[in-house]
Amino acid sequence: MVTGGEKLIKKTRITLTILILLVMVQSTMLAKADDTKPIIVCTTSAVGSIVQEYLGDSADIVVLVQPSLCPADFDMKPSDIYAVSKAKILFKQNIQGEFWLQGLLEAAGNTNLIQVAIPGEYNTPEGAGQYIKWVGGNLTKILDIDLDAKKSAMLADIDEVSNWIASQAQTLQASTVKVICMSWLKSFIESVGFKVVATYNPPETLSVGDIINLVDKAKSEGVALIADNLQIDVEFGKGIASQVGAEHLILTNFPGAIPGTGNLTQMFRYNAEKLFNATSTWRFTSALKVEMEGLNSQVTTYQITTSLAVIAAAVEAMWLYMGRRRK
Repeated sequence: MVTGGEKLIKKTRITLTILILLVMVQSTMLAKADDTKPIIVCTTSAVGSIVQEYLGDSADIVVLVQPSLCPADFDMKPSDIYAVSKAKILFKQNIQGEFWLQGLLEAAGNTNLIQVAIPGEYNTPEGAGQYIKWVGGNLTKILDIDLDAKKSAMLADIDEVSNWIASQAQTLQASTVKVICMSWLKSFIESVGFKVVATYNPPETLSVGDIINLVDKAKSEGVALIADNLQIDVEFGKGIASQVGAEHLILTNFPGAIPGTGNLTQMFRYNAEKLFNATSTWRFTSALKVEMEGLNSQVTTYQITTSLAVIAAAVEAMWLYMGRRRK
């Protein structure tokens, strides 16, 4: 008879075997890659999407952190170590969530690896333009290739979406719309033109007092939108929104996390559309509430008027009756 412990050991062995096979397959794929193709490792899709647009199939591009995850939640795998050990270039962002990177580099032991840190902020059209220039310049220098045409096309796409965002924001008067958001979304939301009146850090770091302050701020400011960060939490803002009559929405901080957001331009358009649509919904809902309150007020007034009329008629009838009795 097989005991529970033996079953657990058997399942563990099977799981380990599958993981080992997956690592072997990934390693074999990298090992069999065309020797003329450089292996380029990027810590996140914010950089990886740019490298992919520049190089396409001419390089083997490995993105370490899946775009749906916060970089701080990255779980190092043997295949990641192998990729870094064979890579020619490593693009990193030097953000707080990449605290695991040094351990990965030490484990890979690639002394020939060229490390490139991308400075600045990518989560605005202006910042994305700088990222594109910086990544393109480094690829041109390291790989000795001409990327000017691709760089111009990518920057033109950024300008196009930036102009579209500005036009839509002006039409909707975004500057009059107040927002509370997860802190890592603040720069983008403000770049679109909305007014961010408060931000919050990852929900697990917040105290009860912090949450009460957010709710009070939302009520006192008449906040319209509460924006959560997909890579951090998708439910926290919903509770605040339901208490203050705001619209809740979820934005992404990394391209590729949602279908149709494979690069920064597409991500900006997606996030902006979410903001604009939520604004329109909030305004419609607010107008509907005002109309309902007006109707309720009219009904109440009608009820009071009717009641007074009934009372007046009753009093008048009573006086008529009393008058007849006297006669």
